[in-house]
Amino acid sequence: MKKIFSIVCAFFLLIGIGGCSSKSDEDILAFFEAFHNTLNAQSGHITAQIQMDSTDQSIIDIDLQMLQKEDLQIALSMDLESNGNRQEDFLQFYTRDGKTYLNSMGTTSQSVLSNLGIDASEKISVYDPFMNFSDSELCDLIESSSKDGNTYSLTIDPSLISTLLDSFGTVNVESATIDAVIEQETLSSFTLSVAGTQSLEETSENIRFTIDCQIEDLDQLQSISFPNDLETY
Repeated sequence: MKKIFSIVCAFFLLIGIGGCSSKSDEDILAFFEAFHNTLNAQSGHITAQIQMDSTDQSIIDIDLQMLQKEDLQIALSMDLESNGNRQEDFLQFYTRDGKTYLNSMGTTSQSVLSNLGIDASEKISVYDPFMNFSDSELCDLIESSSKDGNTYSLTIDPSLISTLLDSFGTVNVESATIDAVIEQETLSSFTLSVAGTQSLEETSENIRFTIDCQIEDLDQLQSISFPNDLETY
């Protein structure tokens, strides 16, 4: 009787383990398709928070508007918090009419886009590290997946994130997950969580960061709000 009971328990344990590690290639490819489509958008509004936990906790809040249906226009603002000390409007960066405008904690300056190697009349593209991957290679990057409505949860191969973060091998990622909401074949939000260690010489430090991102008005944003005093920068 005890032997039968043990076999039954082992059977359900294996089912549970198998359920945790299951993945759907269809869901994985749907995520990467939405990822590609989002990167190709010509306009949009992104708000994000990057939280990094190591020896010191730091938070970066980002608000980005991008419009390049004609000339490139960007409005970027960043707030920074470290060890409980917060600096609102730590950095503000704008592009309009072929010029760049920077406000760094009250110190302003302006330049031209060509100094950054950017032609305002040309469309810029965001680097897509997975563009040349085959479907099978994309699926191999994901260890497990699940779907609830239009929310996709993926466990990413930690070695992939390690390589993207540091090609020198000093970063060892132990876990990496992403939860993404897909609407109309584009990402409307996602949360990326990464945990691991970083080794420098003979010391090792735990690293953990989370990126929460909300994406709105993809290819729908018609105008960007700029400060009225840009020309005085």
